[in-house]
Amino acid sequence: MELDEAKSLLSALANGINPVTGEVLPDTSPYNEPSVIRALFAVLDSVKVSKQPKKTPEEKQQENISSGRPRNAGLPWTDSLKEELARKFKGGASLDELAQDFERTKGSIVSELVKQGLVEQVAASGMR
Repeated sequence: MELDEAKSLLSALANGINPVTGEVLPDTSPYNEPSVIRALFAVLDSVKVSKQPKKTPEEKQQENISSGRPRNAGLPWTDSLKEELARKFKGGASLDELAQDFERTKGSIVSELVKQGLVEQVAASGMR
């Protein structure tokens, strides 16, 4: 069992939830005893999950390609890319063209256009 999975199970118990069924544990359950709840939370607080080292942009791009996602999915927008997106959008490029040009999802393109104030949130919901 992985540590993350174990923490998830303990967290459910500490919160009075059966981790297998998702049902609320009965009041008579030993997991609803205050001392048991405190003990579970103390253990959860003491267990540190080592974080994976941050991937380089190149590693993220390779992972995206391997997973069938657009090459730049999930990567931050640089200032120059933001400017290029705005210029192409104002020039009449379609959402499909922009997604292909920037190798990102349509949702990412729409989100950035909203952030730049080039489309309104209401209009953006119909663009996807």
